[in-house]
Amino acid sequence: MTKGLTEDELKALVGAEMRQSLGYSSSKLSMQRQKSMYYYLGMPVGDLSPPEVDGRSSVVSTDVRDTIESMLPQLMVTFVGSDTVAEFEATKPGDEMKAEQATEYVNYLFYKKNNGHRIAYTWMKDALLQKNGIVKVWWDTRHEETREEYRGLSEVELTQLMADDEIEVVEQDTRVDEDDQEQRQQAIMQLMQQAQAQPQSAPQVMQQIQQIEATPPVMVYDVVCKRRTKTDGRVCIENVPPEEFLIARNAKDIETAKFVAHRVQRTKSELKSMGYKNVDDLGSEDSGQAMNSERIQRISWNDENAYIDNDASNDESQNNVWVLEAYMRCDYDGDGIAELRKVTMAGNTLLDNEPVDCIPFVSITPVPLPHQFFGLSLADLAMESQKTKTSILRAQLDNMYLAVNGRYFAVEGKVNLDDLLTSRPGGVVRIKEQGATGRLDQGAPDIGNSMQMMEYMQQDLENKTGWTRYSQGNDSGSLNDTATGVNVITNRADMRLDLIARNFSEGYVDLFKLILKLVCQYQQKEQIVKLTGGWVPIDPREWSNQFDVTINVGIGMGNKDQKIQHLQMLGMVQAQGMEIGIATPDNIFNAATELAKQLGFKSPDKFFTDPSKNPQQDKPDPEQLKAQAQMQVEQAKIQANAQLKQMELQHNAQLDQAKRDHELQLETARMQMQAQVDANRQQVEADQKTLQSRQQAELDAIKDQQKTQQLAMQLDFDRWKAELDAETRIAVAQISQQTTLSAAQVKASQDFEQTGPSNANA
Repeated sequence: MTKGLTEDELKALVGAEMRQSLGYSSSKLSMQRQKSMYYYLGMPVGDLSPPEVDGRSSVVSTDVRDTIESMLPQLMVTFVGSDTVAEFEATKPGDEMKAEQATEYVNYLFYKKNNGHRIAYTWMKDALLQKNGIVKVWWDTRHEETREEYRGLSEVELTQLMADDEIEVVEQDTRVDEDDQEQRQQAIMQLMQQAQAQPQSAPQVMQQIQQIEATPPVMVYDVVCKRRTKTDGRVCIENVPPEEFLIARNAKDIETAKFVAHRVQRTKSELKSMGYKNVDDLGSEDSGQAMNSERIQRISWNDENAYIDNDASNDESQNNVWVLEAYMRCDYDGDGIAELRKVTMAGNTLLDNEPVDCIPFVSITPVPLPHQFFGLSLADLAMESQKTKTSILRAQLDNMYLAVNGRYFAVEGKVNLDDLLTSRPGGVVRIKEQGATGRLDQGAPDIGNSMQMMEYMQQDLENKTGWTRYSQGNDSGSLNDTATGVNVITNRADMRLDLIARNFSEGYVDLFKLILKLVCQYQQKEQIVKLTGGWVPIDPREWSNQFDVTINVGIGMGNKDQKIQHLQMLGMVQAQGMEIGIATPDNIFNAATELAKQLGFKSPDKFFTDPSKNPQQDKPDPEQLKAQAQMQVEQAKIQANAQLKQMELQHNAQLDQAKRDHELQLETARMQMQAQVDANRQQVEADQKTLQSRQQAELDAIKDQQKTQQLAMQLDFDRWKAELDAETRIAVAQISQQTTLSAAQVKASQDFEQTGPSNANA
């Protein structure tokens, strides 16, 4: 037999394994995870740093973040979209009920006791962003200490409180009960009033007053105490930050790894509550881990002092200590076979060393790499596209900035530089000669080619990650594509996502197996838990811990309305199947409870009762059944005859009532029609009178218009006649004048002819 390890040799071995493990220092793995983080946050650092030139664009594309955030909702719905993440199946006959209880109880522990939704979100997001997501599952037996204050306790109540083993009184104050004092004063006042009203009873009253004053006052107690709650333990699930997880370099998985460790900061108070005794003299020798670059990269987004380890505290219990919880295989007992041991160290102090049967970590990765523990993340697939798109965006924006604010040259001494540097619309730049200033040649924005390049990189990103715009449902251009083509693309993207979900499901299987193992191994008493069937006693000690686990991948996927329709159709088929014997009440109960869950009701047992829980009735005697059937037939005949007679009477009454109603309706209709006719006649007469009045008024207006026109024509005729007469008189006068002149001329001509020229000259 070989010699076992001493305590010092064990500590040296743990230290050597820790320093050689993946994730211990700023290795290539650590740098890749830091790169993924600042790519996800869209920070202009590292590969995404802008040129060190003032005025250049520092915009960063966010492809990594967009891809992860678009994929996460569907993965969340796939795994935690229902109340059942995993189901346990029985491995032998008779264990079906136990498997069903184990399923409900383990899912209850995951969701209700450990906030399973948040754990699943962080777990899968770590895997999509940081290669592997890690969760830790353990049975926590730490004691909790709480402060409690009680005011006005009586002596009996104080005695009962101090009898509690979990209570330690740290402060106690005693005072007189104010209510008792007030009651004493009231009693004395009443006795004095009685003595004044009845002087003969004064001696007795004074004696009673002396008795009251001689009675010791009632005391009450104000207490401050500490309660140390001792629990039997519970299952705890915790997300492990990537930089806190260490694993051997040659490891292919956690189960077979030689060394796995969790390096975490804990306060001395936490260590004491976990049961460690030798923690008072611990120092923070591994405090340099607070400067871990991955940790700083993750929390620097919200904390500008992320690199500062704030460990200065006057309270010793709150001082942080770096603790290494290592699970390693070594031959500690010297039997020649390496066993799995849990070794807990703080600095160089050994806190714990015990054999264990499993490693409490579970890992998932979206893209596993063969024969390696760490796989590829979605960030690894999308970073190259984000880097290229960032460069294209910056170049395009820089060109646009130069187009708006270009560079100029100026001849020294020929240009007023203040005018040139003052850029305003309509501004004047004073120069001394032509050509003293001008714009330098520069790049021009090429929107078309840039957008084509961006589209190419988007397609490249989709090809690498498998997550397309069709899958996200935000591509408006897909409306113009054929339904078949879009369906093919979407199905291919869904296949990539289904493969990632399938890889994640292996981690969920290990997680739920580990939860079941812990409750079967450490839960020592029965618990009453409200499950689907109501309040159910659960005792995991009755389970064999040999159930198979199936993961309901895709339970939450799809449209809920479609599931409800499918369940309703299934119910109709089951109703038909009951008649031919291919469906049972249990089948219908299962479908009904699933329908109630899809409708949003958490407790289907409020609406449906499990037929298996109904007591079976003894089968009656066939003769008795026959007699009961004959009696039921006779009763049915009597009831049928009575119903027929009653129906006949009701029918006759309904006919009479219908006849009376019909006659009344006819009379009412006739009266309404007569009233309508009278109203129509009156309306017609009124319309005729109105029309005649309107026509008479129009005729009178036409006559008046004709008279006016005739008068105007007469006036025009008289004026025309007067003008004609005047013109005639003028013409007659002119003609008369011309006639007289012509006569004179004729006479003169005759005289000339008779007398000759001499007479004429004379």
